[in-house]
Amino acid sequence: MNPWHKRANEFIRDPVELLPLIAPQPIHHFFKGDCSRLFDRLVVVVGAPGWGKTTLARLLEFPTLLAMREFSGRNAEVKALMTSLSNAGVLENLHPTVQALRLPAGGQLRSIWELPYDERLRHRLLRTMIQAKAVLGWLRQLEDAKIDLDSVKVHTVGVGDAARDDVAADSIASFRQRARDTERAIFKLVGALVPPTENQLGEQLGGLAYEPFAAIEGFDYQDLRTGEARRMRPMLILDDAHELHPSQLADIDLWLRDREVKIARWILTRADSINLAEYRRVLSEGDQSAAPGTQPGRDRLTIGLQELANSDRSSFKTTAEDVARRYLMPLAAFNRSGTTSLRNLLGAAAAPELPASDVRAIESDIDKLMRELSVTSEARRAMESTYPPGLTSDVTAGLTRIMLNRELRRTPQRSLFGGAVQDATDAEDTKRVNRAVATGAELQLLHQYDRPFFYGFDRLTEASNQNIEQFVTLASALVDNLETQIIRGKSPRIDAKQQDRLLREHARSLMKKWDFPYAPRVRSLVNLIAQRCLDITMRPNAPLGDGANAYGVLQSELLSLDPQGDIARVIQFALAYQALVLVEPYECKGKTWALLELGGVAIIAHGLPLSRGGFAEGTIAQLRTAMEGH
Repeated sequence: MNPWHKRANEFIRDPVELLPLIAPQPIHHFFKGDCSRLFDRLVVVVGAPGWGKTTLARLLEFPTLLAMREFSGRNAEVKALMTSLSNAGVLENLHPTVQALRLPAGGQLRSIWELPYDERLRHRLLRTMIQAKAVLGWLRQLEDAKIDLDSVKVHTVGVGDAARDDVAADSIASFRQRARDTERAIFKLVGALVPPTENQLGEQLGGLAYEPFAAIEGFDYQDLRTGEARRMRPMLILDDAHELHPSQLADIDLWLRDREVKIARWILTRADSINLAEYRRVLSEGDQSAAPGTQPGRDRLTIGLQELANSDRSSFKTTAEDVARRYLMPLAAFNRSGTTSLRNLLGAAAAPELPASDVRAIESDIDKLMRELSVTSEARRAMESTYPPGLTSDVTAGLTRIMLNRELRRTPQRSLFGGAVQDATDAEDTKRVNRAVATGAELQLLHQYDRPFFYGFDRLTEASNQNIEQFVTLASALVDNLETQIIRGKSPRIDAKQQDRLLREHARSLMKKWDFPYAPRVRSLVNLIAQRCLDITMRPNAPLGDGANAYGVLQSELLSLDPQGDIARVIQFALAYQALVLVEPYECKGKTWALLELGGVAIIAHGLPLSRGGFAEGTIAQLRTAMEGH
């Protein structure tokens, strides 16, 4: 299996094969701090595809935790994962303290919503089905781990004999059979060609009152290796909860907040399962109550994976480099050649330079501006001495053209080249030329002369939105090209022009393939924002330095936006699928803004800057009008 084209955590079933592919840095970041609250209340983990929700679930599953023993002492990277999990209390002396089961929310669970019954009954059926599947899954995990089920005891707390009897907790065989009978009864309903009426359900669902989550707290068993008695806390991870009907998800959310539920429980979902207002709260404020009688943080903990990633953007390059190495190693061509550093493979490309004819065209523009401004060659050399070091001659020329165009727009009192008085602050400003302006020159040369911009490992990672899956998806086009060269017996090299072409073509292809809800309207919104940003980026005086890649609205306007409105839904799905990234609050010009920043794929496709902060000002009303006329 090629992990550059298929999500490893979904297609690799063997934990022993999966563990070496999991980078420890994001796991360590997730579990740092006090982790006890992750297992004593409902935890809702929100993130776009690729933020690592399923990887987290797979890592915590009982078979994966058991497989870590095989790596103890002989794999430093898996050992780093074990350290993070031990610090979080998930492992104790290499033994799992929680028994996590990942339960996908689609399929049968979603199908319960289609049954022709009262909504409250459908919710009850869903709760019961989840509990039955969880019990059967936990017991199957113990069985697969060669643990003698006859030695397993169901530990309950705070419940009477009636509750234990209801789930048959005194006999592990009866405990399993009770869950099987319950699952089978509901399965027949879901699969029935013509479901029975509610009046006929009495006979078929006589045992519907099944509440193991309110009774059980742990499983006691005997470790076969050491003979020690151990206890594990059951854990349910409801993955892809956005596949449930919104009403189902709301009911599950409320049910699992109940403090009488003693198992550990997580809900993993995408941002499109919650409205725009709630998504913004997840990113900025964290826990919020959604129903009377609950308290933020105490009954439910909400974690935004995007927020975690954005809080430490610089570390992603290290993570991406680690992931790239792990994903290159299973590919025979790279393994045989010993070339498993994607950074080195991409960094071998020489810095691009424009042909002499293109540089002469830029110099012609510069000559006209120098004559218009009466700038001497000595003054030009003095100005160019303030540029960042290491610029190629073509970028230097492009930067000089920008600086002269800036001077052309200055008032006489702020002249760079003498003949007028300037204050001390202005004089200091003229001594420095920000590197961002040099990047702006590179982007202008990209659009005017097709000079490569998107090349090298650093720019690849900067375009990945701190998202491992997006990094892998973007990089796959480059890896395929490198692999082909190795197979053909060539040295694996991609020059800057090839890297830029492959990435931009791939990004445009990815945008065309968007097929999530509202995708056509999201694509229109992204293109409108990109055009506004490109107009600013290409202005001769580069007013924002390297340019713009976001649309800024006043935060107060976003606060007043109806979360159920059409434009809010478009923005919500754009955020959920990383077409846009929400950056707020953003302080600029004495105002508080909310930035709708283009995702990395759109930035590459439209040739815009990768840095954060440059934006085109506007309003939601202007966006709505533009989209209606588009």
